[in-house]
Amino acid sequence: MTRHSLSLLLRNEPGALARIVVLFSSRGVDVESLSLAPAERGDLSRLDVVVELQPGRTIVQLIKQLGRVVEVKSVVDRTHDEAIELGA
Repeated sequence: MTRHSLSLLLRNEPGALARIVVLFSSRGVDVESLSLAPAERGDLSRLDVVVELQPGRTIVQLIKQLGRVVEVKSVVDRTHDEAIELGA
């Protein structure tokens, strides 16, 4: 299994998150963590999610499938972004 960190911007509409979760479930995507918060624009929300893909599934394929969900405005794979460490 491969782990990926995705950041999505989606329209703030009833059922938007449910459609994304159903997409994950129907494609055998395991959600490890999920965080949803309002974006700077009031009509959008930011969804940060860490997923594990089954062997044979690619992140490119999943991103294309997410892009077909009407409420999704953008998807960014943040898997290889550098982590920010805060000093103590």
